[in-house]
Amino acid sequence: MSTRFYEFGPFRIDKLNHVLLRDGAAVPLKPKVFDTLVVLIESRDRVLDKNELMSRLWPDTVVEEANLSQNIYLLRKVLGEGDGYIATHPRRGYRFVASVNEIPDPNADSVAYAIEPENATYPLRFTPEEPVTIAKDFERRAPNRKLAAVALLCFLGLSLTFALSYFRKKNGSTATAHVTRVESLAILPFKPLSSDAIDEVQGFGMADTLITRLSNTTKFVVRPTSAVRKFKSPEQDPLAAGRELQVDTVLDASVQRVGNKLRVTMQLVRVSDGSTVWAGKFDQEGNDSLAVQDRLAEQVAQALIPQMTGEEQKLIAKRYTENAEAYQLYMMGRYHWSKTNRADWNKAIEYFNKAIEKDPTYALAYTGLADCYLSIVIDSSISETEAIPKARQAAIAALQLDDNLAEAHVSLGRIKALHDWDWSNAEIEFKRALELNPNSAAAHREYAGYLTYVLRTDQAVAEAKRARELDPLSQLANFHVAWALISADRYDEAIEQSRQVVGTFPNAYLWIAWANIGKEQYDEAIANLQQRISLLGDDPITSANLGYAYAMSGKHSQAKRVLAQLLTLYKQHQASSYFIAVVYAGLHDMNQTFAWLEKAYHERSRSLATGLNVNPVWDSFRSDPRFADLLRRVGLPQ
Repeated sequence: MSTRFYEFGPFRIDKLNHVLLRDGAAVPLKPKVFDTLVVLIESRDRVLDKNELMSRLWPDTVVEEANLSQNIYLLRKVLGEGDGYIATHPRRGYRFVASVNEIPDPNADSVAYAIEPENATYPLRFTPEEPVTIAKDFERRAPNRKLAAVALLCFLGLSLTFALSYFRKKNGSTATAHVTRVESLAILPFKPLSSDAIDEVQGFGMADTLITRLSNTTKFVVRPTSAVRKFKSPEQDPLAAGRELQVDTVLDASVQRVGNKLRVTMQLVRVSDGSTVWAGKFDQEGNDSLAVQDRLAEQVAQALIPQMTGEEQKLIAKRYTENAEAYQLYMMGRYHWSKTNRADWNKAIEYFNKAIEKDPTYALAYTGLADCYLSIVIDSSISETEAIPKARQAAIAALQLDDNLAEAHVSLGRIKALHDWDWSNAEIEFKRALELNPNSAAAHREYAGYLTYVLRTDQAVAEAKRARELDPLSQLANFHVAWALISADRYDEAIEQSRQVVGTFPNAYLWIAWANIGKEQYDEAIANLQQRISLLGDDPITSANLGYAYAMSGKHSQAKRVLAQLLTLYKQHQASSYFIAVVYAGLHDMNQTFAWLEKAYHERSRSLATGLNVNPVWDSFRSDPRFADLLRRVGLPQ
C-alpha cells in the first residue's frame, strides 16, 4: 500500500492529487514547486544533491540551478522560513528536516486540484455559480463524502485567495508579505522602463525622498543618498551595488508610464543569495508626485516594519511640503547638490531658493540651502564672510520650522564649531542630531570631527568608525577615521586605514602624507603628495603640505616656489592665509608663521579649528606661548 498522504506541522499533502493543505485550507503551488516538496519529503533521510534534485524534477530538460533555487525559495515562503522545514547544506544540496507522518490510503478517487497553474495570471475570476457547480459534480463522482467536503473547502479557500488578490489589484497595488528582519538597506535610484516615464533627476529624487522617510526609523540602517547616487545606470546590478555598499538588502525599483498611470515596481533583494524577499507594485493616476511618494513609503515600510508604532507611522508618512511644485524644485536641488562640484552647488542653491519661494515653510529646502553654502566654503569658491551667515540663516530657519530635522542640527553644529568656535553649543547640536537619528552617518561623522578637534581622541576614533560603517563609500567618513587616528598620534594605523581606500579615494594619499609628516618621513610625504596631485590635480591644502615637506627635507627652493604660488592664490581669494603659515612653518620662519596664523584668526579661517590640534605640522610649535594663546582664543584645549 503506497503512501498517498504526508503530514508535517500544520500541513497535509495529497500526493496523488497534488494538494497541499494548511490547517485544512488549500495552499496554491506551482506544479514543479509541489513536486520539489514531495521529492524532498520522500528523501528526507539524506541530503539531496542539487544535481540529483534537478534531474528528478526536470528529467528531460537541461535547466540552470537558479530554477531549483527559486523553487526552494517559494517553498520556504509558503511553509514559513522561520519554521525550519528545509535545511540548506552549502555546496551540496537540501534536506527536509521536519518530522513527517505517512498515511497510506487505497482510495484513488479524484480530488479537485488546489494547485496554482504554472502560468497563472491574476486575478482568476470565478462566477458566483462556479464553485457550487464544481462541488456538485465532485460530490456525484466521489464515493467518499469526507473527501468531497475537503475538496469543497479547498475550492472555497482558493476562491477566497484569488478574490483577495483581485481586490488588491483593483485598488491598484499588490505586494508580497512582509520580509524577514533587515539590518541594512540601500535604496537605488529608480530606473525608467519607458522613455516617457521619468528622467534621471526624478529617479534620483524618488529614491532620495524614500531614503529621507525611512531614515526616520531606527529599526534598520538606510544608506544615505550620497552613497547610492553612483548606482543610477538602468543596467546596474543590484547585487553588485549591495555588496559595494555593504548592506544585506537592496531595494531595486523601476517606473513606467502606462496610459495616464505611472506604474512603480519594486523588489527587495537579499544580497547574500540574490533572492527576492519582497516585491510590490502600484499604479498612480496622473502626475501627483507627492501621492507617489506616499504610496512608496507606505508599501516599503509595511513590508519592512509590519508592526509599526503610531509614532513610526507618523514619521514615515510625514510630508515636508504640500506643494508639488516646491517638491519638484527641491528634488532638482538635491540632485545637483549630490554632484559635489562648484557649478552644480550653485545650481542647487537656485533650486532650493525657488522651492522656498513656492513654499516658505519647506524646512528641508532650507536645510539643503545650508548644506550648499557649507560645501562651497570648503571648496573655497566663496568667502566665509559671505557664505556662513547665509548657511546659518538657512539652518536656523529650518529648525524654527521643524526642530526634529537631524540634518539641520548637524549643519548648525558645523557652523558653531568651525566658524563660531562655540564648542559647547556645537556639541549640543551634534548630540541632538544623534538623538533624533542614531543612524545618521553625517551626524556621527561631524561629531567625530568635533571630538578630534577638541582632543577627545578615543571617542573621535569610535565615532568616525561608526560613521564609516553607516556610509562606507563616503570619502568624508573615511577621511575622519584617518584624521582622528592622526590626532591620536596613531600614525601607522592611519596609514594602514588610508591605504585600504586609496584606490577608491585618491585623496587618501594626502592623509597618508599627513601621517608621514607625523613620523618625520618627509621624502615619503613628498612622494604621496605628488601622487595625489598627479591623480587629482593641485589644490591649496595639498600644496601647503607639499611646501612644508619640501622645506623639512632641505628642499628650500622647491618650498619657496610653492609659497609663491600660494601667495598668488591668496591675493586672488582662492587660498586661506592658514596654508601660507604651514609653508613658513616648514621654513622655520617663526615670525612669518605667526603673522599668517594671526591673519587666519582674523579671517575666521575654519582651518584653524580643524588643523591646529591635529596637523603634525604644529607639533614643534606647541611650547611657544604665542601658539598656546592662539589655541585659547580659538577655544581649543591644549
